[in-house]
Amino acid sequence: MVESFIITIDGLASSGKSTIAKMLASKLNFYLLESGSLYRLVTYWFLNYFKNQENPLEEIEKLFKEVKIDLTSKGTLIYWKNRFLKEELRSKEVEEWVSKISSLKEVRNFLTSYMRELTWDKNLVAEGRDMGSVVFPWARFKIFLTAKEEIRARRRHGELTLKEKRSYEEILKNLKERDELDSTREVSPLVIPEGAYLIDTSYLSPEEVLEKILRLIKNYEE
Repeated sequence: MVESFIITIDGLASSGKSTIAKMLASKLNFYLLESGSLYRLVTYWFLNYFKNQENPLEEIEKLFKEVKIDLTSKGTLIYWKNRFLKEELRSKEVEEWVSKISSLKEVRNFLTSYMRELTWDKNLVAEGRDMGSVVFPWARFKIFLTAKEEIRARRRHGELTLKEKRSYEEILKNLKERDELDSTREVSPLVIPEGAYLIDTSYLSPEEVLEKILRLIKNYEE
């Protein structure tokens, strides 16, 4: 295995993974892999352009021949047909379907291999739901974030734009369904990776979580 420093941040939906991963990658000047963006991309494609019902893998391979993925310390940037995709991947429809599409064996196997190739020989912060358990089990440092359901639902509710606004009750229901799907799917279920540090972010600010992780990394290196 190529010697690089990989930090994985896994956890429940809206537990703070994306925010903390961006802050940490920026602080360390590491590349940032937002795996959720890639799963949302596939979900967006399946919902809008999927044609081959018999061979979903062929559809995924076709998609990734057409997209450009740029890894930066600020995020994973996705371009399709010279168009930057962002809001499309956060639509209500994608939000409702991403866990179901992500549970497909063909999708997870393809993206696991793809993400490993994409990040080969890079110092990396990888954020998602199976980064430390499946995609990068050899990562040198693993974090798992959790938070109370009600707090996660409030966070998600606050993140949505006025155009996308949904009720707190609807978001809480969606989070519970995603937790269930993510933790019980047959392929790469959401688990706490072996050796991971568990951090409850319920009553911590992003800055406090970041500081805690930086202290853990410092102690690890010493």
